[in-house]
Amino acid sequence: MQMQKTRIRVCDVSGSPHQIGSKRGKECGAIGESMVSKTKARFRRSGLKWEDAIRVAHDYMLNSETFDSDYIEWLEGYSRTSDIPYDDLLVLLMDGESSFCTDVLVNQEATGDRGVYSAHTEDWRASDKGHLVLIKGRPKNEPSFLAMSLGGIELDAGMNSAGLSFAGNSLHQDDTCVGIPKLFLARKLLTARTISQAMRVVATDGRASSYNINLGHRSGEIYCIEGSASDYALLHPRDGYLVHTNHYLDERMAKHESSFRTRSGISLDGWTDTVVRYHRALRLVRQNHGSITADSLKTLLSDHVDYPFSICYHDSSKVKPIDRTVTIFALVMDLTRSIMNVCMGNPCEGHWTQVELP
Repeated sequence: MQMQKTRIRVCDVSGSPHQIGSKRGKECGAIGESMVSKTKARFRRSGLKWEDAIRVAHDYMLNSETFDSDYIEWLEGYSRTSDIPYDDLLVLLMDGESSFCTDVLVNQEATGDRGVYSAHTEDWRASDKGHLVLIKGRPKNEPSFLAMSLGGIELDAGMNSAGLSFAGNSLHQDDTCVGIPKLFLARKLLTARTISQAMRVVATDGRASSYNINLGHRSGEIYCIEGSASDYALLHPRDGYLVHTNHYLDERMAKHESSFRTRSGISLDGWTDTVVRYHRALRLVRQNHGSITADSLKTLLSDHVDYPFSICYHDSSKVKPIDRTVTIFALVMDLTRSIMNVCMGNPCEGHWTQVELP
């Protein structure tokens, strides 16, 4: 697949947490205002009051401030320079609790070039395509990083100079509660210098809920950590690869699965695509085992089996507008060479750009 250049919004930040947040607010504030406006409109259509959302957000923040005070400084700096009320930013972080994604992690046992790769699609509201910002960070006393974000506010997937990468798949669990929002884990993961330290972040107590977090390291250590608010399970690679979508794979964690559950029993209605995407990605990895490269992973992320609800996720008129989801970006993170391959929008369009870690 030929690599083509495409425009990516990049926010280059450095310094203390407050300085980083202030720079992001100054450069990304207009995008943040758009996110707040669209979220308020969506809440109104759903009959939700913004004032009630703010009260709930403050309940979630009770433990979050202790968990990551630096992130609070980010948000305060962002609020100050963007003129977006701090409370509105908190609601955005509470609201960003669900998405669809497909992830593949591979190490030297599965690749043809001895590389270690983390591949990710972010399937989310189409209206958020215009809110994407790549953060290039050089924090004081922490590893430098690259992370895709919405509005420079919430971080969705990234990698750091310690050789670590993270990405997440939404899991629908039955034990959600008031606690640390799972979006708070992302910034903390970017500060990790070892994969064991990153694991401890994912398994922190007091979570409101959890993603499946996909962790990779340039050494070839790769793991999935399936979580819920009260539990987690560690998935290990087999033959150098891991694949995950949006349902639990661990038998013990399956008890928390709420996606397939109805009052009358088990139903696959509306959730079959996560099963198909998982098995399709698994099959493609196995077919190419031993010869996988960054380019073959780009091809995998472009796959259209079960279109439009495929690995490369497309819009469908059969889905209510409020629920419509598309792939808004895709990543192939090359941990061996410290390069992030980025595609804005559906990866089948093939507009990939290479960005090096700062």
